[in-house]
Amino acid sequence: MSYLQLFLQSYGIEFAFLGLFFWGTSRTRLLGVSLFANAFTHPLLIFGLLYIPGARLLPLLLWGELAVVLVEALIYFHFMRKSFGMALLGSATANFLSWELGPRLSYWMARHHFYF
Repeated sequence: MSYLQLFLQSYGIEFAFLGLFFWGTSRTRLLGVSLFANAFTHPLLIFGLLYIPGARLLPLLLWGELAVVLVEALIYFHFMRKSFGMALLGSATANFLSWELGPRLSYWMARHHFYF
């Protein structure tokens, strides 16, 4: 799976659930802000944090996801003009669902030879 596929899959899963937390925000604004947040944090996690030599993968992923949730929550808080609690809850939920559904979707896509 290419990085572009991984990014689009992760973003698609997150975007699908972010609307639940930012009700009343225009779809265009939500699309732009969430794309910016993901385009900023996703490469930092995948290309930066996960390539620290000698580090164990699971702790890096957990700390990295925590940092991503906090950074995205700050972005949503600033640009979506919602409470920090709602931004944090939205970011945490979207990232958790991406973490859980992403590998399952990747497996399904590979099993059924579905690539884009």
